[in-house]
Amino acid sequence: MSKPHYRYNPKTLRYERIEFSVWRFLGSFISYLAFASFFFVTLNLLQNSLIETDLEKSLRQENNALVVYKASLIGQLNDSKSQLKDLQQKEAGLYQELFEATPEKSREETLSLPHPTDTEAQLDYLQHWAQLTKNKSQKNNDLLSQYLNIDKSDLPLLFNLPSGQPIANITPDNLISGFGIRINPFHKAKYHHDGVDLSFTKGTDVVATGNGKVLNFSYSAISEGGLGNYIDIDHGNGIISRYAHLHDVNVSWGQKIKKGQKIGTVGSTGASAAPHLHYEIIKDGKPVNPMVYMVEAVSAEAHDQLTVKSKKLNQSLD
Repeated sequence: MSKPHYRYNPKTLRYERIEFSVWRFLGSFISYLAFASFFFVTLNLLQNSLIETDLEKSLRQENNALVVYKASLIGQLNDSKSQLKDLQQKEAGLYQELFEATPEKSREETLSLPHPTDTEAQLDYLQHWAQLTKNKSQKNNDLLSQYLNIDKSDLPLLFNLPSGQPIANITPDNLISGFGIRINPFHKAKYHHDGVDLSFTKGTDVVATGNGKVLNFSYSAISEGGLGNYIDIDHGNGIISRYAHLHDVNVSWGQKIKKGQKIGTVGSTGASAAPHLHYEIIKDGKPVNPMVYMVEAVSAEAHDQLTVKSKKLNQSLD
């Protein structure tokens, strides 16, 4: 039996016995429970914030490493996607230059890109594209080896191909304007520029870019308007090279020309804003980008620089 408890009553000046009350008991119990819970939670929070176990330390270090690795991985994935896109563009250009067609896209090439935060899906996507690129590379190698075999009967065609440089030692500084839509120097409107403009001093030697025969030329003391003094050389197989705005013309009608032979000098005749050579390649009656053919006597890096500059939308010299 529990010992009775007494409480002093100032009104009666007597100690009175405390009777048991359920509500008082429940209130005290809830108060103690709340205090104990608060104390337990506070103690756990202090322990978690101030005391770190070896497992927690290891997991924290691993999480930090994963955050850094994920950021690095996302950067590598973005670089890989950029490289894959660049390879696709180069493949399309190669097909256009060699086969005059665009490569067919398979169903796998149209798959949508996973969300950037889904690292696992990004990895699967990259692995898929890597395998696809490897398969296509093998297929393209087989295709190119099949169509690019050269025998003795092809040699005359190769020698006639206008693959040389119309002027020696061309640099990006010499290439003023390229093939495509450009700004006319006279009326300032956009128009299609059918060749490339190479800026050199008046009198600089101009040479034939391939073996051929003089198809047409114009040489006049006045040479007002148009191409001015120009030369067209027929290289066979529907290919013609054109050299315009010349100062001197050193050829005659029907003359056979060798690759590298001097045919004239740089001038500013005709509709020309400054001394330069306007150089064109015409295939089957239509002008094409001369940069595709100007590959001899120039490194791959220098040719890339020339090609990049030739694509800028700027003002031509004619």
